[in-house]
Amino acid sequence: MSNYLCGLDEGATIAFQGPFGDFILRPPFGDTVFLATGTGIAPFRSMLPWLLAERDRHRGREFWLLFGGRGERDIYYRGEFERLAAEHANFHFLPTLSRAAPEWKGLRGYVQEHLPEIVGTRTDMHAYICGLDKMIKANRELLKSLGWDRTSIRYEKYD
Repeated sequence: MSNYLCGLDEGATIAFQGPFGDFILRPPFGDTVFLATGTGIAPFRSMLPWLLAERDRHRGREFWLLFGGRGERDIYYRGEFERLAAEHANFHFLPTLSRAAPEWKGLRGYVQEHLPEIVGTRTDMHAYICGLDKMIKANRELLKSLGWDRTSIRYEKYD
C-alpha cells in the first residue's frame, strides 16, 4: 500500500474502508507495557499520545514502551516517543537493539529479555504486543509463566 500511495499524484482521491481490526485499548486503563518490533510500533503511535493527552486517562498509572530493532536507524518515531517521555514522567520509552553499535547506551538484546525487569512479580498490569509472531509468542509465554491471565495480554501479529 505504501508504494501505491507514494506513486499517486498530489491531490489524488482514493476510496478505502476500515479500520476493521480490534487491536484497541480496552478500559479499564491501568499500568501497561507496550511491546513492539519494527513496524509493529504503528498502533502505539496513536494509543500512547491519546492515553497521555488527558490527565484523567493516565494519572496514577505507569506506561512502558519496549521497542525492538536491530540498530539505531530502526528506532521508528524516536523523536515522538522521546518527547512523550520527556513530557510525562509516567511514560518510559525503552528502545532495545539486537545489533547495537558499541557506542549505544540503551538496552541491548530482545524486548522479552527486559520485560521481567518491568513487570517483576506483578500480574495486575496490561500488555499490548505488536510485531512478528515469534516475538509475540515469546512475550505471551513469558507473561503467562509469570502468572498473567491471558485476557490481560492483547496482541496483533503481522506475519
